[in-house]
Amino acid sequence: MLKTISIAGIKEQGVPFKKESITLDEAAKTVSLEGLDWIECVVDDIVAETPEILQKLGINMDPSLLLSGYISAYEDAGDTLGIMLPFIVTGESRTQTSPVLIFVKQDLIVTIHDDYGGKITKLYNYSNTLMRKLPKEPEQWADRQTNLLFRLMDEVSETNFSTLRTIVEQAEQLEIDLGGSRQVARDLSEELSNMKRSLLSYLNAVWASHDTVRSLRYGDPDMLTDDDDVLEKFEVILGRLDRQIQMAENVMEVISTGMTVIQTETSNKLTTLIVWLTVAATAGFVPNTIATVFGIPDLAISWTYVVPLLVGATAFTAFVTYRWTKRWRVIPFGTKRIKNLGSRLRKNHSE
Repeated sequence: MLKTISIAGIKEQGVPFKKESITLDEAAKTVSLEGLDWIECVVDDIVAETPEILQKLGINMDPSLLLSGYISAYEDAGDTLGIMLPFIVTGESRTQTSPVLIFVKQDLIVTIHDDYGGKITKLYNYSNTLMRKLPKEPEQWADRQTNLLFRLMDEVSETNFSTLRTIVEQAEQLEIDLGGSRQVARDLSEELSNMKRSLLSYLNAVWASHDTVRSLRYGDPDMLTDDDDVLEKFEVILGRLDRQIQMAENVMEVISTGMTVIQTETSNKLTTLIVWLTVAATAGFVPNTIATVFGIPDLAISWTYVVPLLVGATAFTAFVTYRWTKRWRVIPFGTKRIKNLGSRLRKNHSE
């Protein structure tokens, strides 16, 4: 079901306008006028409802060409340009992507997404200010819609970057919880594993977006300008995506280190337990042997001598065993290594 259709643009005289919550038929009639039009569509089911929207607006492109792509896609059909970019959404323990479709014709840009594309909707609220900054001359239609397309793609990139901040905040909250006075029973391995899985999903989406933006920048589509000064703006998006990839990889390394620390700590605790059990077993071996000898029937030995001998043998054996195993004893890492993860995350985030 179509939830909301809104339109914004520039009239023939260069005056910006926008109409909110209109029908698809009204939007189709509006695009017949001269000037740039941006139609913003919020839907429930992108796969089912996109073909109807494109048909009404006179866009001759099969949306399955984009939707069949991996996370993002780019399709140039000459008079129509199709782009799919991912919105990255972070839940409580997982990260997923939701597509936003962008179709570009001469003097027409259509964006289609579901409720996860709230940032595009917020950008639409400031569309009048945005449209005033675009070229007004009819012969500059390519420059005009290229600038608007850049602004839309930049908004998607900034929205996805906030997801990385959410993951970093989860890691910092984990550090705070570990450093608190009241510890709550929790599975640290599972939490760090979920963070790592979220980062992998984030990296896949950002890499896919990077490939699409690069194809758009150097693919020379007919619906975009040939002015290098305008096209250089897409280099800004590519640079931001490169930094996002680098930061995500740094956070991934920190989380991987945390998982290694937890595994090492668990292994060390088990090793220490085994060592102490060995010490206890060895310390009891000698007095147990002496007690067995004294337990022989008809062996007349006074308890006055037996008890001190057993106690002394036990203490001596425990001391010797403790000293002998000291060189192999492993000191656990403790939680201090985990608590240091937050400081490294903050350092990587600030860089």
